[in-house]
Formats: sequence, structure tokens, C-alpha cells
Amino acid sequence: MTFQPGPQDPACRAYTPAAAVHRVPVPVQPAAFVRPLDYWLNSDAARMAPAQGPSALRDMAWAYGQWQGLAGTCTGLGLTLLGGGLLSLAMLDGFPALWLCLLVAGLALLSTGVLVRRLKLPKIARVKQPPLSRAPGTLASGVGLAAFMSAALGAPLALALAGWLEQGPGPAFSFFAVLLLVVLGTVSAFAVPSYFAQHARRDFRARIDNNQALRQELEALSCSWRDTSGNRNFGPL
Repeated sequence: MTFQPGPQDPACRAYTPAAAVHRVPVPVQPAAFVRPLDYWLNSDAARMAPAQGPSALRDMAWAYGQWQGLAGTCTGLGLTLLGGGLLSLAMLDGFPALWLCLLVAGLALLSTGVLVRRLKLPKIARVKQPPLSRAPGTLASGVGLAAFMSAALGAPLALALAGWLEQGPGPAFSFFAVLLLVVLGTVSAFAVPSYFAQHARRDFRARIDNNQALRQELEALSCSWRDTSGNRNFGPL
């Protein structure tokens, strides 16, 4: 869908840089496409735009989903390693290096997830175009891959640790705990990022609605938008 030319929206005039009246440092997009944020989010024209068309808001949403997926993956894998470390501590007294490494790696991944949420997500309006990702793009494909990897990793482990089932309730509990940790790890690595990738635009819209600072920043960008690396419009989302 092509957005038709028209006069600059009055809501954007307050954001027009004064310097632009005297000089044009780089080619800018036509004033016809300068619209306020609400236009790109809620207008009928924006809703009718092709779902796969490029825009700055869609790139931001994609990057938002990628960072959310990374944070979720780090959190899930961190919990998996912490669980493995605690299980090793309880079951393998003679291998302190193993459970210590698992605990340290788990805490490092949990910290990474926290840092991503605090440092990357608040700056999502200033990110560059997102890099290509080979992660599953839909939840169904992510769940399918997680199930395949769970079977591929869990089956050999189940065969190797089957003897624990005959050693009493403690080892039997540990047997099922190991399999549960395998499932948690594969779901965190494959299903979690695919979920956030599939729902990136919905989640980004929700963040705009709930974060006043982000909304104000996007409102300013929408009314002074210029794409220096292509011909994208600012929206729609």
C-alpha cells in the first residue's frame, strides 16, 4: 500500500527542526509522509498497509522482540544451569568443580537477562536495523524444534541414567529432575525466542501504550523522521 501525498499534519509542525528552514544536510523524505505517531498506530490507512512492508516502527518492533527473546532465553537457561548445579551438589558430592561451574554459569546467564531488560529495551527507539536471525519465527516451529531437541538429548540421558530408578526415591527423583531440566533448557533456547518473535509487534505496541517516555520519544521521531539508509516510512506498525 502506498500512502498518498498530502499536507504536513499540524500535529507534527511543533517538531520540525528550525535549522531545516535554512539548510538541508541530507535528502529527507517528503513532507507528505510526516505524520504523528497516532496516525501510524491507529489510522485506517496504517491498518490497511501490507503486513510485510518495511517501516522504522516495524524494525523497532522486530528488534524489541529479538532482545526480549534473548532475555527470556538467558533467564530460562540460567535457571536450567542453576537447577543442574543444585542437583549435582545433592547427588555428586565428589565433583565440586561440576556443580560450581554450573552455578556460576547459571548466575551469569540470569544476570545477562536482567541487563538486557534494563539496558537494551529502554533504548529500543534508537537501535539500528535489526540483524538477520536464524531463530524460529513462529511459536509452533519453536515448540517443534524444542520437542525434537528434548527427545534427541533426553533419550540418551534416560538410557544412561536408567539405573537411578532402581536405587530408591532420591535417585529416582533426580532422574526425572534431569529430564525436566533438559526440557526447560530446550524450551528456553527455541520456544521462548520464537514466541517473542511472533508477537513482537503486539508487545511493542503494548510497551508504547504503557511507557510514556518511549511514546514521547517516538512522537518526536515520527514528526522529524528521515531515513538516511533507505526509503522507509516511519510507520505503520
